[in-house]
Amino acid sequence: MIPQSPKQQKLSCSACKDRKRKCDRGLPKCSLCSRRNLICEYPTRRRRELPQSHTQSQTYPSPQSSTPASTSVSQTPCANTALSLPSSEFPPVFYLDNAVFQNSLVSKPSPISQIPLSITSLIGDASNWSSVAAAYFETVHTWMPIISKKRFFENVPINDIAQSPLRSDYALLILCMELSMWMPRGQNPRTKAYLAAKSFYLDLEIQGIVSIQLLQALILLAFYETGHAIFPSAAVSVEACVRYGQALGINWEAKSSEKKPFAWVDREEQNRVWWAVFMLECVSRIGYPRSPPLVESPSPEVHLPSSTTAWDDGVMPSKNLTILQPRSNQDLGPFATMAEAIRLLSRVLEHVAVTDVDEQHNEEAFILDRALKALESVVEYEGDYNRLSIMNQTTMCSISLIILHEAHASKQSTASEYFRTAHHTNHITDAVSKSREEFTRSLTDIASIHSCVREASPFLTTLLYQAAVANLRLDQETGSEESSKSLHTMKTALAEFDNRWKASGAYLKILEAREVSAM
Repeated sequence: MIPQSPKQQKLSCSACKDRKRKCDRGLPKCSLCSRRNLICEYPTRRRRELPQSHTQSQTYPSPQSSTPASTSVSQTPCANTALSLPSSEFPPVFYLDNAVFQNSLVSKPSPISQIPLSITSLIGDASNWSSVAAAYFETVHTWMPIISKKRFFENVPINDIAQSPLRSDYALLILCMELSMWMPRGQNPRTKAYLAAKSFYLDLEIQGIVSIQLLQALILLAFYETGHAIFPSAAVSVEACVRYGQALGINWEAKSSEKKPFAWVDREEQNRVWWAVFMLECVSRIGYPRSPPLVESPSPEVHLPSSTTAWDDGVMPSKNLTILQPRSNQDLGPFATMAEAIRLLSRVLEHVAVTDVDEQHNEEAFILDRALKALESVVEYEGDYNRLSIMNQTTMCSISLIILHEAHASKQSTASEYFRTAHHTNHITDAVSKSREEFTRSLTDIASIHSCVREASPFLTTLLYQAAVANLRLDQETGSEESSKSLHTMKTALAEFDNRWKASGAYLKILEAREVSAM
């Protein structure tokens, strides 16, 4: 070996390095560059190399750390808990040429990355995972059954005997399940847990992790943001749910898995997840109309959700009904009736968006009215027959009826008189008034009130507001004591539901603004 001298550089020149040639590091030029008359440039300083142990835990830079001023700031404990660099990346071929991806053996990254301490400190240990799951499946699952109990308990190690570690996507899902049950009690919904969930989701997205569990977590986050009026995050999350579902190949036409045997439980889970995405997108268009919608309405051949009880048990039912397939009342489960209601809501929103009103338009209104009332009777039958909570299904039907009735009752047409008389707001106001009386008699403290409204879905706040707006119009037109009393009933209900969903309080402020401006 030739001893190093002042006439020799410590690093190879750029030309030799690019050509993967051995460089003699001579000055002013190395021998290769001299022979080939190349420009010989040496690096001015050695690039700092990180220890091997550090490369496994390097953190993603935050917006603050990317600025020159932040380079002198010492590392905080939060930075130590950030995610490690991904061991694999999402294959670009999936988006750049999906046909090649479908015919290749390329796979998407597995959700086996390290879970940051900031997340593990929030979700706790296996015992807490079990407690969160038990509470979730007794509450939120009753109105949004999109997580398979069977798959959840198969993949989440909830006892000390389990050998496999918790997957990162399930860690986020557990955190979002707990978030969906959170009660405000006067607090800002932008909690530490919420911010951690948003950050962790983005970290997993950066790593290229794609799984249905991540989509389920994102759906629960979108419900949380919508229910607590966290905007514009809620609107962004709803659109992200649509795009993420498409990346997973989940849509109305999805038939089977891409590259593995697919059980009925998994197909049903995909179908339920897409119905939930459609539900979110459709409800978001009530207050913020957009055309065309992000998710198209399902065709008659699309399958309705099956029995939730059978799905939870992993037992495939004998029937898998489509939208227009003949069925009896007992064939429709709670989530299937809610899916039907949201499909009709989508049609109602398209109907009321039409500006040119003619007899054909009025006839369509009567058809929608009959369809919604028929579904409402099915929902009521389902509740009486199976003694299950049907609040959410009734809510969707009621929202659709109020929007339809109000659109025609507030205009002058041949159909206006019918819809003023049959206005569904009268039924809802009466039901809310009676429920509040029973509620007040049975509950004596705030803790009991919080416990009762915990199971309420965020859709109830939308229903209360739509009914309140209709009552406000009637009060402004008639000024009667009855209309004033009805408006007060809805205002009080909105104030009470603020204990569960902060959007209720936001709706109340908007209603007061309408009242002051005489809208």
